[in-house]
Amino acid sequence: MCGIIGAVAESAINPVLEGLGRLEYRGYDSSGISILSNNEIQTIKAQGKLNNLKQRLSMQPLEGDCCIGHTRWATHGKANVTNAHPHQCGQVSVVHNGIIENYLQLKQQLMQWGHHFNSSTDSEVIPHLINHYLAQQMSQEEAIEQTINQLKGSYALGVLINGASKNLYAIKQGSPLVISQGNNGAYMASDAMALGPDSGKIYYPKDNELIKLNTNEIKLCSGSLNKKIHYINNKHCTKVISKGDHSSFMEKEIFEQVDLLKRLSVNNHTGEYSTIDFINLNKITIIACGTSYYAASVAKTWFEKYANILVEIDIASEYRYRSPIIIDNELVIFVSQSGETADTLAALRYAKSKQSQTLALVNVANSTIAREANFTFEIFAGPEIGVASTKAFTCQLAIFYKMAIEAAKQRAFIDDVEVKQLALNFVQLPYIMEKVLQRCTDMKKMARKLSHYSNALFLGRGSLTAIAQEGALKLKEISYIHAEAYAAGELKHGPIALLDEHMPVLVIAPKNALTDKLLSNIQEVQARNAPLLIIGDSSIREQINLQEDEFFELPEIPESILPIISVIPMQLLALYTAQMLGKNVDQPRNLAKSVTVE
Repeated sequence: MCGIIGAVAESAINPVLEGLGRLEYRGYDSSGISILSNNEIQTIKAQGKLNNLKQRLSMQPLEGDCCIGHTRWATHGKANVTNAHPHQCGQVSVVHNGIIENYLQLKQQLMQWGHHFNSSTDSEVIPHLINHYLAQQMSQEEAIEQTINQLKGSYALGVLINGASKNLYAIKQGSPLVISQGNNGAYMASDAMALGPDSGKIYYPKDNELIKLNTNEIKLCSGSLNKKIHYINNKHCTKVISKGDHSSFMEKEIFEQVDLLKRLSVNNHTGEYSTIDFINLNKITIIACGTSYYAASVAKTWFEKYANILVEIDIASEYRYRSPIIIDNELVIFVSQSGETADTLAALRYAKSKQSQTLALVNVANSTIAREANFTFEIFAGPEIGVASTKAFTCQLAIFYKMAIEAAKQRAFIDDVEVKQLALNFVQLPYIMEKVLQRCTDMKKMARKLSHYSNALFLGRGSLTAIAQEGALKLKEISYIHAEAYAAGELKHGPIALLDEHMPVLVIAPKNALTDKLLSNIQEVQARNAPLLIIGDSSIREQINLQEDEFFELPEIPESILPIISVIPMQLLALYTAQMLGKNVDQPRNLAKSVTVE
């Protein structure tokens, strides 16, 4: 969940600071750099946003050709300067992304050897170990490799060592890392997005490949000495990411969804989906976390309804710990926006160890999950900077929908006429979505009302239960209003005890087969004097007396695409509520974009 970057280049601090700026979207609570200046390592760190670090550097300018930087999201130890990275011991400074599981044992051993620690982090043991082995007259590479042999857990490391050699070392185990050779320098980072325009060629190292970067070359060390590095093109290197005229990246990304879905409706990617043999599948398991899990929940209803395939969904962090039963001809789908989510990657490796067929649904085609799965489908959402996902979620839904259509064709569970109608519904999708977004100012009225409360319940039925859950998640992520979501029929089985005039209830109520059932749930809410907010069909409003700031009307929507359309007002509601409360919607507290630790 941390971001790391390193550079060996003239005035190396500049590409490092620029890279840290590109990593801000991931979420962090402190930052720091170490630079090899006049053969000595100088380290500067700051709590809070990157501007705080830049201010410190403006008062203490540093120059050098070898630099590492870090944005930290606190795991072990509070968010403060002492716990910020890089961590330095003697000749060595290290930036670390991941978690060292056996750090307490290592720390105790090092303390017995006379080492003293400053931070509460797990990461600080790494420079202490390297420094210890250097003192045993080991070479730099030997000291790093000996240290790596002691570590249990996950890590991506950038290592600087004092001296005239001007070497930057990089190594990983279970955490993302990318290496780049540019015209003006050599670079390493935890995310290709961190790399600048000089990083046209990139390489994704395998676990425990020790890589040395210096002004002359990038090379593999020790056991991989005879291996050649095969670079690939970095498609992100020249992209300039801007909010444009929007108030935030999140707002921009919400409005981008129309064009993204137009492109997806034109490009069928039919050849990709037909590579999956849906006819002989006995089961699909979809594994994901957070927002991606709610996309999986909707996908389950589509696959079962239109293709008659048994679908199970599972939370990635739980999957491999419950001894899941994997059957013959089962497809396991792993959903991850970044393609680096640690729990999802671990679940993928577990499934592969059981010889299961695996498919990655990701937004980064060169990510670890994409590279390790048997099949990969990209969602084509483009870079998503807002920490709370919007366009990646709808693109996940869109690809799942198209997969379900392909499965329906292959299995012939529904007739050709219905299959064609499903495809036509998808073509309509961006135009219906555009109608909803054109009325975004109407949602500001509901957001203003909701902003006066500290808690909220969200209700939906059928596939819209997952959309209610996604709406509640978005609200709590960026406005910090406590929100929970339920299948509407579950209201009377516990949550109804919470209802009073201080507990608003938002209901997703389109016109469909479950409308009448939903009306009875709405009446239960009204009978308890709970403030009622409805996103739904105009026919609902005709039966229930609601004020202008209590109702957002949905246009007429084909039932199959209801989940994709219904999430748009939920995204707008969260956005405007958070903005009215003065929150930073792009970088909500305590959250990280790419969760690369378990």
